[in-house]
Amino acid sequence: MKILVIGYGEIAEEFAKVNRGVEILGIRRNKGTKLSNVKIIHQDYSVKIPEVAKNLSPDWVLFFPKTRDNDIESYKEGFLSQLDRIFNMFQTSKKIFFSSTRVLSGYINVEIDETFNTKPTDPQGKVIAEYERIIQQQQSAYILRLSGLITSTSNFVELVVKKNLFSENKHINAIHISDVVKIITSMIEGNKKEKLINCVMPVSAKYSELFPKFKGETVNAKIKSIHYNNPENFNFYSIKEII
Repeated sequence: MKILVIGYGEIAEEFAKVNRGVEILGIRRNKGTKLSNVKIIHQDYSVKIPEVAKNLSPDWVLFFPKTRDNDIESYKEGFLSQLDRIFNMFQTSKKIFFSSTRVLSGYINVEIDETFNTKPTDPQGKVIAEYERIIQQQQSAYILRLSGLITSTSNFVELVVKKNLFSENKHINAIHISDVVKIITSMIEGNKKEKLINCVMPVSAKYSELFPKFKGETVNAKIKSIHYNNPENFNFYSIKEII
């Protein structure tokens, strides 16, 4: 199997490590890899997707949007600038597009899943919602909507507490990188057919359940998945296992 990864990064690297039999071509701005099944092309995809990527004739295309900054133009460039080209260049390839639960930021103190409409609260979130809308009009195109990513070296929950990033009580919508890799692998192996999956731990928690300084009603939504919510699917099914 041949896979093209546009915006190759940490998740793609972890996927490649556990799928050694897959031939992967990764497009990224910098850095390389020591994995024998991965070839890296250094290129800014927002400027150009190289012809060698098309010549690969990939079975799957994985698109990880990258933004240079947090301004609205950077989001449009990172999420929207190459969508038409990807669909035109790889018409026969199946595609997984990575999104964010940021598109659900307008929901407060409720439990939501993939049946709920997007409800972003900022211009950047609206760009991501438009990105999802375009993708959902295409055939053989899937969206994995990532919640807060936790890795072996980065835990945003601990960072929030250590640096007092906010004081409001919130639902902790998170997923470990190893479980993102499991979901991607399941889709590529043909075990998941859903067009949209919220990638989030199946057993949720609030900050107030873990840290006494957080009190009151939650100011965000509890995000769930109705497609990939069995704890048996996960290496880490609750943030309580990691904190």
